[in-house]
Amino acid sequence: MKLLSRLFIILGIFCYTLGIYNIWLSIDPHRLSFTKYSYAQTVSPEKKQLPEKIIIKDLNINLNIIPSHVVDNKWETTDMGASYLQSSPIPGDDGNSIIYAHNWASLFANLVYAVPGQEIQIRYADNSTKTFVIKYTSSVTPDNSTILAPSNDKRITLYTCTGFLDSQRFIVVAVLKDK
Repeated sequence: MKLLSRLFIILGIFCYTLGIYNIWLSIDPHRLSFTKYSYAQTVSPEKKQLPEKIIIKDLNINLNIIPSHVVDNKWETTDMGASYLQSSPIPGDDGNSIIYAHNWASLFANLVYAVPGQEIQIRYADNSTKTFVIKYTSSVTPDNSTILAPSNDKRITLYTCTGFLDSQRFIVVAVLKDK
């Protein structure tokens, strides 16, 4: 009986420690970052072109887009919407535009249910809208930053954390829909 009691105490301590670690991960602003991100370009967007909202109707995602940067190898994050990495092209321009958000119910939690063929709408400051079609999804480790690399097409890459203790990144790649 003492052995069983000790086993439950150890299990309880382990679960408590795991819970505290998970809470720390959920508030750590750097957990969304990739560890080897080096793609940066000088983008000087006109105010009217900046993306303001991302809408994925099939996933019940409708979020404001907040411009953000990588400062001292730390990715800026927000709990007010999705972050648009301003060193990447404006969504709809040539290249790979990066948009990311926490894996929270109020942000990108439903992103893991994305499937190829679904549409993503980006609304801009001038009230124009561009539609992107999901081409593929993937889960990668934080050291696999190849999905953030420049591209020759007009694509957006969305991502959020996923996996056990958010140890992976869930990626959605979509390209601009032909008119």
